Amino acid sequence: MSPSLRPRAAGLATALAALVAARAAEAAPPEQAAPPAPETAALDASPPPAEEVVVIGQRIGPSDSADVLTSVDILGGEELQKQSTAEPLELLRRAPAVYVESFNQGIITADLGLRGFNTQGDVAHTKLLIDGIPSNHHVGLPDMKAVFPLEIERMEVVKGTNDPRYGLNNVAGNVDVVTRKTGNERVARLRAGSFWTVEPQVLVATQDDTLSQTYFAGYHGSDGYRDHARSDKVAGSAKWFYEPSRELRVGLILRGMLLDADAPGYLSAEDARARPTASPAHSAADGGRQSTLHASVHLDHELAEGLSWQLKAYGQAFLRDRWVRFDPELSQQMRVEDDRQYGAISVLTYRTRDPRALGLAVEWGVDYQLQDSRYQRFPSVDRARQGAAFRDEDLALHAAGSYVQASARPIEPVKLVAALRADRLAGAGRFLEQPEGEAPRRVERDLNDYGFIWQPKASVMVTPVKGQSLYANYGRTFQIGTGRGAYATRGAPLDPSINDGWEVGYRSSVSPWLKGHLAYWEQRASGEVRDKGDGSGDAENVGETLRRGFDVELTLRPFELLSVWGAFSRALSEQVEPGPALAANKGKELDHVPSFSAKGGIDVRPLQELLVSVFCYAQGDYYLTKENTTEELGSRKVGDYVLVNASASYDATETISLGVEVNNLLDQSYDTSIWHKDYGAVGAQHNPGNARSAYVTGTLIF
Repeated sequence: MSPSLRPRAAGLATALAALVAARAAEAAPPEQAAPPAPETAALDASPPPAEEVVVIGQRIGPSDSADVLTSVDILGGEELQKQSTAEPLELLRRAPAVYVESFNQGIITADLGLRGFNTQGDVAHTKLLIDGIPSNHHVGLPDMKAVFPLEIERMEVVKGTNDPRYGLNNVAGNVDVVTRKTGNERVARLRAGSFWTVEPQVLVATQDDTLSQTYFAGYHGSDGYRDHARSDKVAGSAKWFYEPSRELRVGLILRGMLLDADAPGYLSAEDARARPTASPAHSAADGGRQSTLHASVHLDHELAEGLSWQLKAYGQAFLRDRWVRFDPELSQQMRVEDDRQYGAISVLTYRTRDPRALGLAVEWGVDYQLQDSRYQRFPSVDRARQGAAFRDEDLALHAAGSYVQASARPIEPVKLVAALRADRLAGAGRFLEQPEGEAPRRVERDLNDYGFIWQPKASVMVTPVKGQSLYANYGRTFQIGTGRGAYATRGAPLDPSINDGWEVGYRSSVSPWLKGHLAYWEQRASGEVRDKGDGSGDAENVGETLRRGFDVELTLRPFELLSVWGAFSRALSEQVEPGPALAANKGKELDHVPSFSAKGGIDVRPLQELLVSVFCYAQGDYYLTKENTTEELGSRKVGDYVLVNASASYDATETISLGVEVNNLLDQSYDTSIWHKDYGAVGAQHNPGNARSAYVTGTLIF
């Protein structure tokens, strides 16, 4: 990226901080506010194996996911570490109200959906973090391929609009993957099974009075269920944390990943049912390579009694080469991405220790990220590049944000939280353009001028009886175009889409054997922006949209040896005011939003050493287009399916455990991904899901 393209962003973070403070002083945000207090964080654990949060002594440090009063689910590492998948995002299928679409196209593997947003990658709506560091590509796609299950300590899923900690991509919520960093343990695990799958993982951790070290290495190799679906992935990480005193902790995390994968392509509906393992001839050379590099520094410092500071600084790169041919009538393309990101996150927190101060806590956060990315498309034949690029984008985006948040308990059963966040974006890009009848030329465009984007947040929680909580929240988030769609390339610039959302809910954990959660939510976007999906990289505004739904979760543990849990989520979407150009879509649903997601499980421990589990996942159907109709399907929806998995683990000794799992136990025929192709051989494109498969696992603690 040439220096001339670097936006004029000097002093942006400082200006933001001052403006947020001034705005907060002159105008109080909406009246409701409150995340669950640390001592009630266990109420926000999800029905699947969850982490109990125990607070000893006085709380220090910044707010975390458990402090956000909304639908928060924490998936515990003990269960996640037993899972295995080529795409770690699929682990989130166990989280309530989360749906995952698996593309299975080489390095293009999966996307996740929250709160009625789709999983097609055309709307950046969920912020993914790994150990508190953003992990979305420059177009907003979440990427956690560099993390293996054995390395995960927990996954925190925050749904809704009232979390002020993040700005860009935090439209419907966020997911933070917390990895293991402390302890004294050495664990080796080997998994093997169907489709010639082999997955060894090794984790070694040591800790003394001041220094903790954690090292991880893993490999995943598989031929895949479908033809031409071979993938090989190797990843490793190293973490050092130095804690010379109770007041100071400094850490360094290094992580890397290499992935080489073939892509089987998509099938017609007829072929997907008749020959689900097939790969079309035109996809014979499709596939890709990805490498991920990451380095981050972490600092936690207690400056004075009740006053703490946390700083994270990072640099990372997502480097991808992909070869794809979607249709026999089209030539193959080579798509090259060089996505580099640098940033820092600073949080200053004050928690009063005076009991007369009503539990007052005040937090000020500032964050900054530079996205320096290059995206190119070349004609190719059998992975050999042919000629010059026909699409070339050289982008720089600076995103700076700041927030202030205050929480207090004016009376014992009530907790209030109010926050105000502001984000400011700047940037410039160079684009290859070819006006009709003219030679290709490079043009420079600035990022759309979105101005300061103000986002008030507020919540309230009432706990009339211990273990029974009622809460309500309101929050505003924003969304912009992704990639080229965020720049003033031609025509009128797109404004940011302002998302206003609210939620009311009830949580109960009066008894240790029965826990429940019920919530209703709505989210309205002023002018939703999405990628056109036509290969140009341009964005379109689909107008005002409305999403609403409800979530129900229940966990039942009547006996020590039995646990039953379930979660059901209903999501409705509507194009409220699509504008004159799309007037025919008014009142229609948004595409690729499953009408519901449901999941549940039964865990039985007949012996102390033996655990038997059954897990069921189901999702509803959806429309393939925003017009809610295609020539092939008419107005029919597609994409619904039900899967049942079963597993058993046995602790043979204190150091050796064995496991077996069967996925798709009932051998159902289904599709993990369907999309509508409106060029070449027009029609629905299907990726069939895996047939019944079995795996064995051996774990050694040494």
